[in-house]
Amino acid sequence: MFTFPGFSHLRRLWRDQRGNAFMLMAFALPVVIGSAGLGVHVMQLSLVKRQLQREADSAAMAGAYSLFQSQGNTAATAAANKALTQNALVPGTTNTITPGSYTSGGTTYTSAMYVKLVSTQPTLLMAIFGNATSDVSAEARAAVVPDGKVCFLAKAKQNKTGITFGGNSTINLGCGSGTNSISATAAVNVNGNPTVTSSPIVAMGGIASSTAYASGTVLMPNHDELADPFANSNLTPTVSNSGKQINGFTCKTGNTWNDINVNPGEDKTGTPGCYGTINVQGKLTLSSGVYYIANDANNAGLKIGSQGILICSGCTFVLTSTNSNSAATMDINGGATVNISQSTTGTYAGITIYRDSKAPASNQCCQINGNSSSSYSGAFYFPNDELTFNGTSGMSLNCFQMVASWLTFSGNANITNTCDLPGGNAKWSLDSVRLIG
Repeated sequence: MFTFPGFSHLRRLWRDQRGNAFMLMAFALPVVIGSAGLGVHVMQLSLVKRQLQREADSAAMAGAYSLFQSQGNTAATAAANKALTQNALVPGTTNTITPGSYTSGGTTYTSAMYVKLVSTQPTLLMAIFGNATSDVSAEARAAVVPDGKVCFLAKAKQNKTGITFGGNSTINLGCGSGTNSISATAAVNVNGNPTVTSSPIVAMGGIASSTAYASGTVLMPNHDELADPFANSNLTPTVSNSGKQINGFTCKTGNTWNDINVNPGEDKTGTPGCYGTINVQGKLTLSSGVYYIANDANNAGLKIGSQGILICSGCTFVLTSTNSNSAATMDINGGATVNISQSTTGTYAGITIYRDSKAPASNQCCQINGNSSSSYSGAFYFPNDELTFNGTSGMSLNCFQMVASWLTFSGNANITNTCDLPGGNAKWSLDSVRLIG
């Protein structure tokens, strides 16, 4: 039987398995290269992603800080772009920068900055799968975040206690309190066994924890310096006519001060103007307006005796002087009945009593006293003094603030501060710039 020689050769070749490994490797090689490329490029893209996120975060924060400083959207966008230039970690990115309000989880942030960065990265080892490049993106959003309000500020930046809560008092301030004291351990101090409701409590220095603070009180030590809400106000009065006039009101006739003196049992009225002393031992009802008290001698200034009654709605008392070395003081007896509220218009709108910032601190000043029939509202501003509040149960304290170099609280008080604060709530708000989701 004839057999074609070529067939036997083909049969032997068919049964020969020595070349299969090369064929399998040829088929598997793209998968191996792609898998290796995937591992390499995942690490590469992850690094780029982290770098882009750092750039986006810093740009969003820079823009939000600009918004925090009320510089406007254009300046905020420029600040974000500048941060991208200064912190460029990934070249050739495209960016989207959007300032404006943002709402998340029911919270609206009126000053927010959004930044999105996109970078196209070469992924050559994955080109076999059609992915020669991959886009990597990062997003960040920063905003001005409200942390509450500070209605009671001890503004002196010194290494001594700024705020003291003392005695066995029960104090509900209805708002936060803050100090620029840089004391590392006692910027805020608790003496005795008070019960204090005030949140947040803020300090540049340290704040020791205390059982005196109501549950839920937020302590914020090591904070930035808190701004004086009245720092840019033109509050210092103008003295003229050889020291006889203040802001156009005549203070003296010859060398004799204009005074208001109310003896026990008397009932008098008064009008705005400049006075050496307002001394109330009986009842005094004043018309709305500004009262400049300029006699800085001992036993002068604003004095209300234990039986005194002072009533003035829409008033500001300016404790000042006709010279630059001192200012009138305040002495309100704890038995006095005082019903006063702040001016609502003009230079001193929102302020009830102001002691001239040109005056040095006085050891004769300053305490806020009054009996259970008393009512106070508005701001008490004593920029160079220690201001002490001696509360009395039953006092009416509505929209009440204190700003001084140092503050001391004692006695009992329940203060309502759900109001429009002088100069606008923004001046009293404790805001911070943070990255948000």
